[in-house]
Amino acid sequence: MLIKSRRSQIASDVIASYDLPPTVKAELLTLASQSDLLLLGETHGTQEVPRLVLGLLDNLAALGYSGLGLEIPHGERAALAAWIEGGEVIPTFFGTKEFQDGRGNQQALSLTQQAASRPQPWKLLCFDADFLREGEAWVDRDRHMAENLLALWQEECAGQKVVAVCGNYHSRLIAPEQPDFGFWPSFGANVQLLRPELTVSAVDIRFHGGRFFNGEVRAFNSASPLIEGTELRPGGWLGHTAELHLPQATPATFL
Repeated sequence: MLIKSRRSQIASDVIASYDLPPTVKAELLTLASQSDLLLLGETHGTQEVPRLVLGLLDNLAALGYSGLGLEIPHGERAALAAWIEGGEVIPTFFGTKEFQDGRGNQQALSLTQQAASRPQPWKLLCFDADFLREGEAWVDRDRHMAENLLALWQEECAGQKVVAVCGNYHSRLIAPEQPDFGFWPSFGANVQLLRPELTVSAVDIRFHGGRFFNGEVRAFNSASPLIEGTELRPGGWLGHTAELHLPQATPATFL
């Protein structure tokens, strides 16, 4: 699908960073400084998460981070890199209705473009499995995701740190008390199993209101009370190192 007529429109949809309060940002960066891999677990389909990552890039780079991992199919990486460099074809993940879970949005696309255009370009690590083989289950997908990330990490930015964004069930580091959804061992747990010498930290990004896109625009039905500010709290029941609580989410937009 050629997009020459739309490239200027896409370029105009450049996202601005989501600026965290200084104290919260400092706490998050302290955690990042103690980690080799910082996982940001999200509910797919919000504008705030790509903007949040964008606002952290320069600080993370100063801490030795140079890899940006995204839950985008591994096979889409070459097409995404070609588009960022001025290509005319939208990567399939972003340019069709095939992917409806909220990940292939305009804000994520803008994040990749801005990260790759930094003076010291970030290495884009697209780690999602392209497909499951016959007989494999969702838990196998998480293992493939971990294998993909570790292989790209070694290939593109060995010796550097990586920040990665994925669904917050994939980012868990602690086993659930009861089996759920077939996502255990999770992607994050598999990274730890495969590379136990790495320090992996996971932050669950939690919204207390607003909406997101997954198949359709949906409202957050948080059991937690509404909050006006932003807070970084210790990890909770979902098995993360910490939880970043944000007041409102805005649905992602799409090409």
